[in-house]
Amino acid sequence: MPLQPPVTAATVAKIDLRKVGKDIYELITYSRRRSFKQRARKRTVELKPENLYSPSEVAALLNVSYDTAVRRMPNMKGCVDMGTQTKRYRRGKKMLRISGKHLVAYLRSKTRDSQ
Repeated sequence: MPLQPPVTAATVAKIDLRKVGKDIYELITYSRRRSFKQRARKRTVELKPENLYSPSEVAALLNVSYDTAVRRMPNMKGCVDMGTQTKRYRRGKKMLRISGKHLVAYLRSKTRDSQ
């Protein structure tokens, strides 16, 4: 059995205090890790008419949850499901995308309705 070196000031100095402090800060401020659905809402996304946007980007633009964005997107004009089809014994996957042009029109219609 190898002998353990004695604890000295030199070995204590090798501890990365920045990492330790960050770990302590995260434990104090966040009771648990945030999921990707919660992080999706906090992102900042630049709206460009020529881009296609995913549900997480739509959630950030509309300031709604990821699940709400997935529910609303099929009802928006210009939303396309680019996923796989349902096959025998296999469920199809959804991959919703909406163009920036249609998203701008959706946002304009919502702001016009509220006034």
